[in-house]
Amino acid sequence: MYAAKRPSKRPVIFVMILVSWLLVACGGRLSNANWPGLSASGDMVYVAYGNGVLAYDVANGAQAWSFSPAPGRLLFYAAPSIEEGRVVVGDYGASGGFFSPGVTANVYGLRETDGAVPDELWTSSSVANDRIVAPPLQVGDMAFVGTADNQLLGMDATSGEVLWRVPTEHSIWGQPAYKDGVVFVGSLDKNVYALDAETGDEQWRTSLSGAVASSPLVNGDLLYVTSFDRKLHALSLETGVEAWAVEAADWIWGAPTLADGVVYFADAAGSVYAVDMETGDLLWTQQVDGVVQTSPVVANGRLFISSDLDPADDESPGMLTVLSTDGGAQLWQQQTTVPVFTTPVVVADTLVVAVQTETDLLIGYDAETGTQRWTVPVPAQS
Repeated sequence: MYAAKRPSKRPVIFVMILVSWLLVACGGRLSNANWPGLSASGDMVYVAYGNGVLAYDVANGAQAWSFSPAPGRLLFYAAPSIEEGRVVVGDYGASGGFFSPGVTANVYGLRETDGAVPDELWTSSSVANDRIVAPPLQVGDMAFVGTADNQLLGMDATSGEVLWRVPTEHSIWGQPAYKDGVVFVGSLDKNVYALDAETGDEQWRTSLSGAVASSPLVNGDLLYVTSFDRKLHALSLETGVEAWAVEAADWIWGAPTLADGVVYFADAAGSVYAVDMETGDLLWTQQVDGVVQTSPVVANGRLFISSDLDPADDESPGMLTVLSTDGGAQLWQQQTTVPVFTTPVVVADTLVVAVQTETDLLIGYDAETGTQRWTVPVPAQS
């Protein structure tokens, strides 16, 4: 399988990214506002930011509603999951105080309304003893939640009841995936797990050579997984046996994405790859500026890539680069004042980017031209 010939950047670059994340997690220099969670459904975008969750209309950036369960105490990072108006989101945990210094995290079920505040359906308190970083996944009346205390939870999405828990050997940072009664999840323990969605019983487990920080991608009878071992792996959905792998130039943080028979992914060296979804054969590769730690986004023949121009520099800007899916030619490029650590979303013809500057939380761009359409100011925190 193809191995990139471009020399890899030194591992220190990616270590800096990881240390930056850990500073966030441990309450260091960076605040949680530097890495908001972003998701989309219909004509809305949803942001986990600060001490709450907010929803915005993509047409104009107007705020539709906000939810904050305990102002000033809890933080949110993981992107919300939205399914037919039901929102499931996990918080970043709160310390029990001086006598109970451990962190406990909660999961919330909300119902969108026409008002400024959604209905709170349920709260499942203290479901984890560490942060929830991974976005939940809803499938029917089930919600699957990965935690930083080495668990995958199977929950009743209508009541918040925890139906089962499956331990892993390290944290889960990526959203699970699902197909035909089986849930798939990767872990920093270098394993990929396939579990019965109803019971949590393990169907298979495949060990890789590097940690998995992103979400697996299901398509047909294959499961695509990126890893810090610098590879995109295609595994059999049924057995977990590797069908093929594609070697990249550096570690791969973001999840792969797929459109029209092509799998796209990017690595920390700024290399972007397009490979055949069945064989892994390389179709094209392109270089973008900076370090890529988000997932590519594909829409309407365009591939959207966000990057950090210099992780070693606290004042480094970010870059949005848009490539043609047909050959990888650059269509447009737009610099951002800060790095983009959150995978953008495309809704209709608008690219929405979470930037978190001193003044802005979101920026909406014309997806075809890169022209800025609107900004969402950083909301006040209580």
